[in-house]
Amino acid sequence: MIRRLLEKFFPCKGRRAIIVHNHLFKNAGTTIDWALRKNFGRGFVDHRDNAAMKGGTAYLAGYFRANPRVRALASHHLALPLPELEDVDFHLLMLLRHPLERVTSVYNFEREQAQAGTQGARFAREHDLREYVLWRMRPDVPPSIRNYQVLRALPGLVHRREMGDRDLAEAKRFLESVPLLGIVEHFDESMLLFEETLRPVFPSIDFTYKPQNVRQDRRETQASRLERLQAEIGREAFGLLTEKNRVDLELYAHAQQIFQDRLGRIEGLDRKLQAFRERL
Repeated sequence: MIRRLLEKFFPCKGRRAIIVHNHLFKNAGTTIDWALRKNFGRGFVDHRDNAAMKGGTAYLAGYFRANPRVRALASHHLALPLPELEDVDFHLLMLLRHPLERVTSVYNFEREQAQAGTQGARFAREHDLREYVLWRMRPDVPPSIRNYQVLRALPGLVHRREMGDRDLAEAKRFLESVPLLGIVEHFDESMLLFEETLRPVFPSIDFTYKPQNVRQDRRETQASRLERLQAEIGREAFGLLTEKNRVDLELYAHAQQIFQDRLGRIEGLDRKLQAFRERL
């Protein structure tokens, strides 16, 4: 028992390993956090102090120094890059999702925040999906569904300008450096890949999960969901939505290539994936 605890919390002699989950809004992050909490208990922190996170690298460096028991941390407001600490190995985790697939999830979530006073929640409660999408496409409105994933792959947290090709190139390079990169539409495969990647560091890591805040019917195809979105908001609004997510769509395609390449390197993939699903 003691040996297993030591392996889990102090896996590398002389060095500390920390998983950092860059929790992207409506990208299955709550399920990831459930799995991290299951593995690390009090060693996992769901960091909700958004104002403190704006302190970026300097704040995180001080936080991890002051909290030596933390082995995994998640934040909706993570400011990149991660700090460079002499005795710490960071394992950054991110999940990307098809940019247009996120739209209805974001809208429904904000619409149901009855007590939330945010600009997005208020607008969603008072308008239909088409009106919400058109509003979110405006450059003076926070980009929750407008090239959002490119934004979250760049240094800093607040970008009012529109994302372009230079940002896309930087975001692509960044994703190539993320050791734990997953795809929401391939969730089981992502969790298996995380296990395989982390096992040399955390030998008893277990990314089996219970879905959290999931409403999407997995039996429905992505094509049919996108067709339904277009039918609901209209062709013109759908075209604008696609245009305003151009670099996000390209980043997502690049992430899929990285993901599939890494997944293909797992020896005995089919057997291990079947075993993972049996463990669920």
